[in-house]
Amino acid sequence: MDHSYAGTQVLSAFTGYCYACETHTPPRCSHCYDCNVCVLRRDHHCVFFNQCVGFRNYRYFFCCLLHMWAGLLYAVVMNAEVFIVILKEGVTLHSIMLLLVPWIMLVSGQVTARAFAFAFIADTCVVGFLLVAGFLFFHIALMLRGQTTREWHSSRRPYNLGTVNNVAECLGSRWYLCWLCPLIPSPLPGDGIHFKVTGSLEPVR
Repeated sequence: MDHSYAGTQVLSAFTGYCYACETHTPPRCSHCYDCNVCVLRRDHHCVFFNQCVGFRNYRYFFCCLLHMWAGLLYAVVMNAEVFIVILKEGVTLHSIMLLLVPWIMLVSGQVTARAFAFAFIADTCVVGFLLVAGFLFFHIALMLRGQTTREWHSSRRPYNLGTVNNVAECLGSRWYLCWLCPLIPSPLPGDGIHFKVTGSLEPVR
């Protein structure tokens, strides 16, 4: 390691080895068997995008989650009237079944196709909002801790540079703007090969 400034060190490159690619790899890099390539600061393989999320494209993944969350929140608010109308009759078995399993109510002839459509769309928005919110807040927590998905289970946080620096490491120097649109130029502070560390990388004994 080379000393950078007080309390922080820069981890030297190519500290690992990938047996699949048969080459040395930098820290936080790992091989993806779906993409068949080593990915810099690999976070995870996203099945929805059919590619790995890592050093270069994490910002776009995060902004996608953020914008999906905002859009679904808007949809839930706009569909609130549906829940109000359904619950006007009170919390009955009919209303609960219509909210939880509207397709069963449709098949059994308990509701019209129109009522089913409204209930199904509202339910889909709520479920989608909850799922995306879980992913989003999980990645916000990882970002603030200076970790990737592959590192979250570790109690050690050697790459934790502080809240602002951690966000900048993921979103770039203009992190305060690029969350609005990931296409806004926001250069990343590192190169995906060298990483500043503030703690020991040795396993806890």
